[in-house]
Amino acid sequence: MSVYTPAPISAKEAASREDYGDWQTNYEFAKKVCLYLQNKGVTPDVIVEPTCGTGNFIVAALDVFGSIKKVYGIEIFNGYINQTEQKLKEYLNRNRIIHYELYNTNVFTFDFKRIVNDNQHQNILVLGNPPWVTNSGMGRNGGTNLPVKVNINKAKGIEAITGKGNFDIAESVCNLIIDAFSCHHHTHLALLVKSSVVKNILYRQNFRPHRIQDIRQLCFDAKKEFKVAVAASLFECLIGEDCQCLCASYDFYTRRFSHSFGWVNGAFVSNVQDYRKTCFLDGHSPLVWRSGIKHDCSKVMELSLNGSIYYNGLKEVVEVDGQTVFPLLKSSDIGKGMKGVRKYLVLPQSSVSEDTSTLKRTAPKTYAYLLSHAAYFDKRKSIVYRNKPRFSVFGLGSYSFAPYKIVISALYADMVFSLVEPVDGKPVMVDDTCYLLGFDKIEYAKLTLFMLQNDMLKRFIRNICFMDAKRIVSRELLMRINLCQLSKSVDFSSLDISQDTIGEYQKWLYIQSAPNLFSGQVMEETAKKKH
Repeated sequence: MSVYTPAPISAKEAASREDYGDWQTNYEFAKKVCLYLQNKGVTPDVIVEPTCGTGNFIVAALDVFGSIKKVYGIEIFNGYINQTEQKLKEYLNRNRIIHYELYNTNVFTFDFKRIVNDNQHQNILVLGNPPWVTNSGMGRNGGTNLPVKVNINKAKGIEAITGKGNFDIAESVCNLIIDAFSCHHHTHLALLVKSSVVKNILYRQNFRPHRIQDIRQLCFDAKKEFKVAVAASLFECLIGEDCQCLCASYDFYTRRFSHSFGWVNGAFVSNVQDYRKTCFLDGHSPLVWRSGIKHDCSKVMELSLNGSIYYNGLKEVVEVDGQTVFPLLKSSDIGKGMKGVRKYLVLPQSSVSEDTSTLKRTAPKTYAYLLSHAAYFDKRKSIVYRNKPRFSVFGLGSYSFAPYKIVISALYADMVFSLVEPVDGKPVMVDDTCYLLGFDKIEYAKLTLFMLQNDMLKRFIRNICFMDAKRIVSRELLMRINLCQLSKSVDFSSLDISQDTIGEYQKWLYIQSAPNLFSGQVMEETAKKKH
């Protein structure tokens, strides 16, 4: 037996367990997980827990599996290591195990290859409950149990900046374990994680495949087991064999099969069984979906109107120039059907590159108002404002000023598309929790909305979206809707729009999806074909 203990962690790091996603698994639930694995025929010689905490999972495994001879535990908090060792000593004294090793260290600096090399011909079970927190959340709270910063999802440019570079710590633990044991053909993985972690691991199977197979997700009630409101699952797979791209989803308590998700013919889908009936709609949208406006300064930028007087979130009376104020819709205004405008947005720019200092001349009241609240803007931390004009916003373009918009909230499961028309002669803006399509012609907007409300499309969207995601609707999802294909199967006769206009719309839609023959890329490809 051995315990490896470097210098203990600081009191600051141990102060708040919840801030670190530290949800200790109770013994009874850990035992249920082990009993499930036993019923599947799992018979481990060695167990490894990469973030062992107080050792409940290890103890549950020892009580269920009579085949275990060795135990390895890694844990960054010294107090937890001591608790786990006290439990393991009892099993060692009763000859239930012959050896254990506990390491008080960061899981991301630990060399798991040592365990692989020492147990080449043994059945290894890696189990446990890694932290349910993102890398940005852990870093914000001063945590040190962090992986080396790598853009694992290959997010590009602004995507990485605005959130795609963020990832779950448990996801990194899974990737670390799978890579470390990929050459060991007798390793079974069973970790409690947020369901989004399983989805992300399956998503990357098409780009950076892991050697995993028999992939399963068993969904359980995290509110019941951990008193936390998040979709969570037991992620289970075999490591070291084939690279599979599908995951079967079950209910943890009933073992009832629900559906499969993963990759089908190059498409990532949430319901494999039903997707095949709607896959003809999967393609590329001819119209470009845009995100709404991001400003990160709602108390100053968002106004309420009482009669003819504007108030900000600080309950101050606000005087601004009319040409810089626009009606605003947020997710809560459109998520379950249009509820109307209740907020107004101070918009200091007409494009993201416009110099806001010109407001001194063109809109002096607005400039004075923004300047008097400059401290709020200066506190904005997002990198999207770096090296940009003062008071600038993000997610602004000509599409923002289109008179007619189809909008949808990214946060609501209802997935309701709505048509927005000008209010008091001004185009309505939406915030960055919404997506939009802009139109100059009301007829084109109505025809597009009619298609987006089609029952077959709703079914298709359900087959490619993940209802447990923080943002249920994503731009990637919307851009997969093949409106041209959909327009061929939708009957527009119930609309009060002439057939000529419908025909013009369909031609216009096709033109939007056709390649631009004058673009540099197309010209270059055409030239290559000629040669």
